[in-house]
Amino acid sequence: MVTENPRLTRSRQALIRAMTTMLDSNVAAAGMTITDVVRLAGVSRPTFYQHFGDLSALMRGAALARLEATFAKIPDAALGESWTMFVRATFRTLLADLHFHARFYLTALQGPGGYALSADLVGYLAKHLLDASPLGPIIRRRVDADSATGHAELLAAGTVWHVVRWLETDFTGTNTIDAMVDRISLLLLSASGATESEIEAVRSESAPDDLAR
Repeated sequence: MVTENPRLTRSRQALIRAMTTMLDSNVAAAGMTITDVVRLAGVSRPTFYQHFGDLSALMRGAALARLEATFAKIPDAALGESWTMFVRATFRTLLADLHFHARFYLTALQGPGGYALSADLVGYLAKHLLDASPLGPIIRRRVDADSATGHAELLAAGTVWHVVRWLETDFTGTNTIDAMVDRISLLLLSASGATESEIEAVRSESAPDDLAR
């Protein structure tokens, strides 16, 4: 078993904290420099390159660290109860964090490393949909094993695209967190290959005022 050098762990964490602080402070990606980051992190420039090839890689690392912390908050007990319970437990938690840190995520996603970060998000969400959600059996029922991952990635990519567009809104009216959760719920279900009765069952699980949002 290989044990990571504590000094390297601390310096990596310091760099991620520094980038997170800069993104939270609404510093534009074009205005960031490695010099600024290492000064804020309290590490040397060579130490930066021990961990990250460039600023876009660090930006991606900071965003993934925050996302992993957010996914860790999702209550596991709710995931197996129903599609509505799953999507609300997962996406309400995720969207609440994205909303709170909207400028952080938009800067990261629209920066030079945005494509790689989007691909990470798609892969992470696709695996979650296939392996941890009630959609997994529906997707596998409709396609063979080799195609299931591709189908899940297609669903996840569409979801990420909608969420990035949502991050650019004012989050009011039809763009509240709960309204977006409901849209994602029905879009994913209908695009997954679920039957009409399965879709209707999800609709009936939601209260009328929920669907009206």
